[in-house]
Amino acid sequence: MNGKPATERFDFDAVHDRSHFGSAKWANQWDEFSPRVEGENLISLWTADMDFRAPEPVIACLRSAADHGIYGYTKRDRRHYEIVRSWFERRHNWAVDLETLLPAPAIMPSVAAILRTFTQPGDGVIVQAPVYSPYFQVVRDNGRNLLINRLTLVDGGYHLDLDEFERLAAKDARAFLLCNPHNPAGKAWTRAELESLDAICERYGILVVSDDIHCDIRLNNRRHIVFSSISEGAAAKSFICTAPTKTFNLAGVPSATLSVADRGRREKLFAVMQASFMVNANFFGRLALEEAYSSGDQWLDNLTPYIRDNIDFVCDFAAKSLPGITPMRPDASFLVWLDARELDARVGGVHRFLVEQAGVNLYDGRVYGPGGEGFIRLNVGCPRSVLEKALTRMAIALSSI
Repeated sequence: MNGKPATERFDFDAVHDRSHFGSAKWANQWDEFSPRVEGENLISLWTADMDFRAPEPVIACLRSAADHGIYGYTKRDRRHYEIVRSWFERRHNWAVDLETLLPAPAIMPSVAAILRTFTQPGDGVIVQAPVYSPYFQVVRDNGRNLLINRLTLVDGGYHLDLDEFERLAAKDARAFLLCNPHNPAGKAWTRAELESLDAICERYGILVVSDDIHCDIRLNNRRHIVFSSISEGAAAKSFICTAPTKTFNLAGVPSATLSVADRGRREKLFAVMQASFMVNANFFGRLALEEAYSSGDQWLDNLTPYIRDNIDFVCDFAAKSLPGITPMRPDASFLVWLDARELDARVGGVHRFLVEQAGVNLYDGRVYGPGGEGFIRLNVGCPRSVLEKALTRMAIALSSI
């Protein structure tokens, strides 16, 4: 794989002070989906950014650009899209055609643009809850009808409810927001599952907007399957949304890419994005994307086992010392979905209990919609020592009840 020489060292154990530069995570500055959390000395493992430095080549690239001192207009050229294609081809066996790629500032603004372009007010949009909370907002705030297809929890894992999905599809659905891999559970959908969803969407003429932002951190041997790759029909109806921001911890310098195989829809969407002034590249975001996708392989290949070991640590620790909390092992991402439903009922809200009694701030599962009640989401994208400290605090708090 591409990347720095094997002699480069990756220190994911280093603890960095993130209390400055406006860090939302460590200021516990909650967004519009949940109330702000107050408290001194809180350990913040809630929102989905990591506490690791980006790859050194990315830092060096941005430092050089910053030192240049001229931050004028920039653009994405053919080389930019070749870098994107090369990344997905070598990492995920997805040889996307360059002509299908469109520039985007970030994924959620792009989802909003897609819905505004190809659906009408009142049209139904299917989401699969529990799911990333901005999905609810992007549907409702754009005047579309939110249709919730609840995932089925069986033996500690989520499965599709295809009967309910088809019932919603036959109702008034026009689009489907696919979270692939699924956030918060880290579920990587199989080809068979994607084909089942595709068949229903094809039958009812439903467009598929696939958010693949968590696809790169793979925790088992299963490859990521891009929805548009499963068939020509799937490609024709889909909008694939990608970004390096979760992979390389670049949420503050965002840049995204869309793949729209259907030429007519691609041209129509690009016109809407131009009219919304969404296509001008961010100076630093473009550079970060190009450098990360060009030279970040080795960094990611070292990060992934570290995340996997953190998840193993959580699972082992929970089994021994966190009664009432059962982790769901993810297929991808640095997020762990914790089932604490019985504990939640016993303490009158497990999220608030952990904030007040343990000084640990996780994400309340209720944020993720129906089916999230009694769950909490833990971000393990942090040094092991920080994770151990947080879990130890949680264990002490639970031992008192």
